[in-house]
Amino acid sequence: MKKILISIALIPALIWGIWIALPERYLQERIESSINDGNLSIETEGLKKMLFYKFTIDRLALNGYGKEQVSLHNIRALVELPAFIRLKLSVPFHGDIGRGTISGNLIRTLSGEKIEMTIENARMSDIPCLKRAGIQGSGTLSGRFTMTNGAGHAEFVTHNAQFQPVVLSDMIVPLNLFSTARGALDVKGDTIHISSLALEGKDIYARLQGEVDHAFMELSMEIMPGKSFLDNPLFISALERYEISPGYYVLHLKRDLRRLMSL
Repeated sequence: MKKILISIALIPALIWGIWIALPERYLQERIESSINDGNLSIETEGLKKMLFYKFTIDRLALNGYGKEQVSLHNIRALVELPAFIRLKLSVPFHGDIGRGTISGNLIRTLSGEKIEMTIENARMSDIPCLKRAGIQGSGTLSGRFTMTNGAGHAEFVTHNAQFQPVVLSDMIVPLNLFSTARGALDVKGDTIHISSLALEGKDIYARLQGEVDHAFMELSMEIMPGKSFLDNPLFISALERYEISPGYYVLHLKRDLRRLMSL
C-alpha cells in the first residue's frame, strides 16, 4: 500500500518534470512543422515556456510563396494537462491579429488533428494576404474557421468596409460600391470553394461564387444594381457588355494568385 501511495505521489512530479525538461526549441519545431505544404510554412518568434504547461509566442507568421500572408501577435497558449495524460494534445490559445483578436484551439489525437479559430474585428488593412490578392481598403473582419484533417470551413463578415476597385481579367470590379461582405468558403487540399459571398452597398447587391484551385482564381460575380445606378448612364455604360437581363450583370473573374503572392 505504501508503494502505491508513493507511486501516486510521484505522478505529479513526473508530469511537471516532463514540462520543465521539454526544450523550448522542441515546442517551436513542433509548431513550425504543423503545416506540411510546399507553398506554406509557419515561422515563430519569441516562444517562451511558463509554469503549468503554459507558453507564449511574441509573433507567429503564416508564410506563402516566400512572403508573409498572415501574422499573429502576443499569443498565449496552454497545453491542457488532462488531455495530455490521455495522449491527446489540446492547446487553447488567444492573441492579436490585425489589431483585432483571435482565439481558438488546436487538437491532435492519434487519428488526426483539428483546429478551431475565431477572429474578432481584425483590420483588413493589416492582413497582408488580402492586399496580395488585390483587396485593399479599410474596415474590420470577423469570422470563424475550422479545419479537420485538412478539410476546412470558414464563415466571415466585414464591418464598415470601404473597398477600393480591383482590376481582374482586364476589367474593373467596383468593390468600392459595397460596404459589407458576408460569406462562407470551404477548403479541401489545394482548392478553396467559395460557396457564398454576398456584397451589399447602398442600393446595390452582388454575389460571388467560384473556386481558387492551385492558386488560380476563377469566380463569377453577379451584380444587381438598384434604380439609382440604373439611372446613371456612366454606371450602365461600364457594365453594359456584362448584361444578362435588365438590371442583372455577370462578370467572370480570373487571376493567377501565385504571381500576386510573390509580390
